[in-house]
Amino acid sequence: MYTIYQVQNGDTLASVASKFGISLDMLSSLNGIMVGSVLNPGDYIVVPRMQVENPYFMEYTVKKGDNIYEIAKKFNIDSSQLLRLNGLNDTDIIYPNQIIMIPKNEVRFYITKPDDTLNKVTRELNVSANELARANEIIYLVNDQLLVYKK
Repeated sequence: MYTIYQVQNGDTLASVASKFGISLDMLSSLNGIMVGSVLNPGDYIVVPRMQVENPYFMEYTVKKGDNIYEIAKKFNIDSSQLLRLNGLNDTDIIYPNQIIMIPKNEVRFYITKPDDTLNKVTRELNVSANELARANEIIYLVNDQLLVYKK
């Protein structure tokens, strides 16, 4: 995975490489920029996105013979919630090497529906509105918004 970085005042290729924890040669090669080149503030360069552990979900790689119902049972989650979390319908087929998100043990999540209210969501997750707000940067209560709460 890659991300686009906007060059800031004082940035050098070496300082950007250091900031993102990658080698100078890799950054140079990735962008077709010579190592000694001057970066201009406002320019954009491509940098590899560092894998940051997700505090709420882990990735599960589907194996041959898996189905969503067995995976849900294995991780003690409702299969309809697992489907919805991964944007799948109950008629969708999963394939070997496909990555699906699984909530970590201490995580509760809720995917909003059109008629949801804050009271309904907090009751469903068994948390206060303040706790829910701290755990989620923005709460719109629009259809299909993922809200999480870590116990």
